[in-house]
Amino acid sequence: MTAANRLLEPERLPKTLWDSEKKILRLPDALAQAYETLIDRYSLRELAQSRTVGDSPVGGLDKAATDKHFAQQFDNSAARAQLAVTNSTKEVARISNAILQTLSGNMVCITDAPCGAGAAAFSLLSTIAELRAHDVLPRMPLHIRLIGAEISDFARQYAKEMLAELTPFLESQAIFVQAELLPWDVTDNLSNTDLIQNMVRAKTSISKNLLVVANFSGFLTTSGKQKDAQPQLAELFRHTSGDESVAIWIEPQMNSAVSGSGLFSTVGRWVKEWHRFVRVNTDGAVNDSFLTSEVQFWSALTPDRLRPVRLAVMRLDLVRTP
Repeated sequence: MTAANRLLEPERLPKTLWDSEKKILRLPDALAQAYETLIDRYSLRELAQSRTVGDSPVGGLDKAATDKHFAQQFDNSAARAQLAVTNSTKEVARISNAILQTLSGNMVCITDAPCGAGAAAFSLLSTIAELRAHDVLPRMPLHIRLIGAEISDFARQYAKEMLAELTPFLESQAIFVQAELLPWDVTDNLSNTDLIQNMVRAKTSISKNLLVVANFSGFLTTSGKQKDAQPQLAELFRHTSGDESVAIWIEPQMNSAVSGSGLFSTVGRWVKEWHRFVRVNTDGAVNDSFLTSEVQFWSALTPDRLRPVRLAVMRLDLVRTP
């Protein structure tokens, strides 16, 4: 993709997000501070700082699993989403363009499923807000209907409190969020129906839709749940599809996502079956269904060392065809 096709030039990114000389990513201050507030509120700093290179928690239903995932993975997950929208390395322009076009203003429904503690959605919104604060993006009123779907009660509570902490900063940049955080089990069709009914109600007054699927490879691939989840995901994508609708699927750059037998290969096969309401956006590239990018980021929780951000991301245009 040429520079003329990029909506956001990485050279315009403020240093609060991207150190262009050292190639280091930083979370927006408001997001980092909100995260630290919750880490200390729930006495999780020691757990967060105990993470080793080999730690890769995927979360779970109980509080212990949720706490470990929140303490050790939230900022990494947020950094991946930030890399997707800022395109700091110039490697994921078509992803960045889709996010920027959708979140430029007006009324937008974001469905974040699974949302966890909100890392992906809150990273996208706080990054847009930070870009507005530095006059990189125009400050057009942006009204967000956020539907967060997550199986863990404890993760949904973290998401609720994170949003409360972020709201003053978001609203200072004309971003107004109305959130519904719903219990969701992707392997259960009734649970999926409840989510879709909420989405359909939101779409009656909203024209633009962004479906965010993030950090799902651990559950779908490692736990062997792809077959059980496929029918529900098909329904989710089908009901999101329509004019000005797009999905962004974000995963860590691991074999479970990017290998020949990984999740993105599986999603590619699904899309062939879903061709009437979804297509992979390759921007004309051949055999390029997903993109990758890698940088380092600085976290206030581990200030003595930089941590890697390894992004794999797919753009799916939810376009209906006869």
